[in-house]
Amino acid sequence: MKSFFRIPLAIFVVLLLSFSSLPFWAATQSPDSDKPKGDSVLGERIAGGVVFEGKLWLRGATLSQNSGSAGLVSLDLADNSRQVHFERGVLDIKKIGHDLCVVRWPTLDTREVVLSVWKKDRFEDLAKFSSSEQDYPIALVNSAHSPVILSLASIRSLSADKHEWYKIKLKGKLRGGYQETAGTPLAGDSVYLGFNNGEWGGGLQRVELRTGVVTNVERRDTKELCAGPLNSACDPVTSVIPDPRNKDCILAAVGLVHMFSHGRILRVCGKDASLIFEKTHILEGLNGHELKVTEAFFGLTLAADGGFWAITSETLYHFGADGTEKEEYELPELKPVSGIYLSRELPGVIVVRTDANWAVSVSGYTPILIPLEGPGL
Repeated sequence: MKSFFRIPLAIFVVLLLSFSSLPFWAATQSPDSDKPKGDSVLGERIAGGVVFEGKLWLRGATLSQNSGSAGLVSLDLADNSRQVHFERGVLDIKKIGHDLCVVRWPTLDTREVVLSVWKKDRFEDLAKFSSSEQDYPIALVNSAHSPVILSLASIRSLSADKHEWYKIKLKGKLRGGYQETAGTPLAGDSVYLGFNNGEWGGGLQRVELRTGVVTNVERRDTKELCAGPLNSACDPVTSVIPDPRNKDCILAAVGLVHMFSHGRILRVCGKDASLIFEKTHILEGLNGHELKVTEAFFGLTLAADGGFWAITSETLYHFGADGTEKEEYELPELKPVSGIYLSRELPGVIVVRTDANWAVSVSGYTPILIPLEGPGL
């Protein structure tokens, strides 16, 4: 689907007035008067989370490097009690093996980066390194149950004693973007980095952990401007998880709501991308105009039964490991719990509201998906 910001304004206005019913148009978002005040530590830009030891752990996000505004809180799932662990400086959080790991800046006046692990009701610092503007850390990933940190110019993996970092320089340039999401296949031999630049696309890159080689992953079936199914110029990647069926592959979600909706779920194996799922809707309006739109996906996560979950602004999908759709659930109303809008009504997952995608599109509040149980990501 072509981007509507790449056509003349007058034509866009005519198209906009032509449609009488646009269920996937971003104007359906809540008005300002309905906006919650947001969490005092996380704000409304919640970037992700995990369930660990009976608690829901959530981290905030920021669009500026090293601004220190990203915090970390936990909510006890038994009584909804809340604890602030870090008010700022959190870069990423992952459940890796049997551990909950956090990458953070302990102070804002240095470039020191610390990997901390949750032990006996507190975080203990495990290993550290010095970063720079040219080698800014992007993501913490789970590589075969071991923590790996991907930065702008390098990959760092832990030594056997888990106190020193082995550093490999990247061979190639990472694309960069407003938001990044990273994941590894079950084999743990590479990192796939998805970029979300909203209406300006994003795409996907693969980094080999052993060599540091960076590869662009693309697939354009036609010569049309925004042809896909994976086009870095037009497809923002919002989630990357291991493929539960293929140990050398990942699943990636594409999602954009920028006047109209656009998205799909892909399987990526090396450089090859294939379409797993796409739901299309035809909008009918005045003057006989028709427009094909597809649902935008904002999150993927592995399911305890060996399949995976996927979420849009309106629906939670449950898939088998082969990508066959098994169930659909309408999203429930999200209600405030200790200042965070969420729901635990759906089976096996927690749905949390965030405005992270709003920072790069007109999507408004969008949901993120956190599994209550199942494989660590």
